[in-house]
Amino acid sequence: MQRLRETGASKAGRGCLVLFALLWTAFSVFWTWAAWRGGGGLSALFGVPFIAIGVALLVGAFWRTIAGVRIGRPELSVSKDVLRPGEFFFARYHQSFRLPVDILESKVELVFRETAVYRRGTDTYTEVHEEALDFFESPTGHFDVGQTTQSDGNLMIPANAMHTFAGTNNKLQWFLRVTVNAQGWPDIKDEFELTVLAEGN
Repeated sequence: MQRLRETGASKAGRGCLVLFALLWTAFSVFWTWAAWRGGGGLSALFGVPFIAIGVALLVGAFWRTIAGVRIGRPELSVSKDVLRPGEFFFARYHQSFRLPVDILESKVELVFRETAVYRRGTDTYTEVHEEALDFFESPTGHFDVGQTTQSDGNLMIPANAMHTFAGTNNKLQWFLRVTVNAQGWPDIKDEFELTVLAEGN
């Protein structure tokens, strides 16, 4: 069994969100402070919702770290991480819990994602299409401090599937995505990338 690592893209995406949230919040606080110093009571109040949005963005950006206080990072192992269309493979998911938690849903999905970047005039656009093609579920219910859960699944890359591809403007990627829905907490999602080779390779 080969243990997978969380994709760097997931971490980079959270980093970009942190930067944007910090800039948004800083500007909102400065604008509200300037309006208040200028004697505009209503203008200052107008800035409060924007500060709240910035704080919410920061919480969202750091959510995986915050959630890690209660739910440990998932461990995902596969029988092979280099695959071909039409192949089955075995996956094992292990989850630990650091504080008491009620899990409503927990699953591992096989996801295919297509990303296309194109230009229209001077603007750049990115389109992302993804599809969950297979999955298996993990135990749910109440878990106490230090408890763990483990689940196994047999998954298959469809026979007519596209292989992994990374071009300048287009990407075809395969992932195993772990989703944990804990009561009273937003969903936690972690992705682990797989490599699918073209036929004959």
